[in-house]
Amino acid sequence: MKKQCHRNFAVITAALLSACSFAHAAPKKLTVGHDLWIGYSGVFVAKKKGFFEKAGLEVDLKPFSNPGDTLPALVGGSLDIGLATLQNLSLINAQSDSDLVAVYLIDSSNGADAVVAKDGISSIAGLKGKKVAATTGEVNHMLLLAALEKAGMKESDIEFVNMSADDAGAAFVAGRVDAAVTWEPWVTKAKTAGGSSLFTSADIPDTILDAVIVPKKSVESRAADWKAFLSAIDEGVKFLVSNPDEAHKIIAEALGSTPEEVKGMLEGDKVYDLADNARLLAKDGPGFASMKRVIDFATTQKLISKPLDPAAQFDTKLVTP
Repeated sequence: MKKQCHRNFAVITAALLSACSFAHAAPKKLTVGHDLWIGYSGVFVAKKKGFFEKAGLEVDLKPFSNPGDTLPALVGGSLDIGLATLQNLSLINAQSDSDLVAVYLIDSSNGADAVVAKDGISSIAGLKGKKVAATTGEVNHMLLLAALEKAGMKESDIEFVNMSADDAGAAFVAGRVDAAVTWEPWVTKAKTAGGSSLFTSADIPDTILDAVIVPKKSVESRAADWKAFLSAIDEGVKFLVSNPDEAHKIIAEALGSTPEEVKGMLEGDKVYDLADNARLLAKDGPGFASMKRVIDFATTQKLISKPLDPAAQFDTKLVTP
């Protein structure tokens, strides 16, 4: 079985290298939407180190405040690729006629998203009646609902303040709210400002995953472009592993943080490479179980009402044999 897996991965790698050779002959411009998230470290490194250019691509990285903001732009045609969470993918496919699919899992948050609170609030129960900032319908809202449910509370037990995760982190540091549901680098900034973490993505493992998302119809028609893009990310992740000090400086520049902060952030996030994806997105693999968890949670919380097939939210042919 192990030998077969190695052979399969060799086939995938050869296909990606072939796609890159083709891309060199015909450079393509790609506009990629993303939010400022530690999980996209491989993408930031690939951009800075010229791995996209090496793959024959001219990639314009366009930042958004929230991961969910990238997908409407993708549907509208102003982006070629959207980087967003599986939850955002399920929400847009359930709430519209979009037909988007995840083709590659970028990372999984394992503590890099958190509910942070000011000094004196030591538990989720302590948030009762307090101002808590989060983003309606976004992944940080899902994290908040999970935290409240575990504490036997409801959203009505707090004073919910709707703002983006970045703005929530900034508002917390400025002392304008009692707690915030945010992500890195704001979790680290909040702790530096005296806050504490009450509940994190590590408490709901394999739920907050980010993916490369494209229109389903493009998986066949633009396969060479997408394979070249994924091969460059893979190279970026490998560089992060082999040259952490240089990579941390690159990522810190992208996120407006310090290399030391980046090192700490990465401890709460698992960044995936191509080999990981071949395993995660194999038939009935862990990726599909994570998608089902996300859909079940969103349905239970009445964030979506339309039935969704977890498997239909993926197209795995770019990373699996």
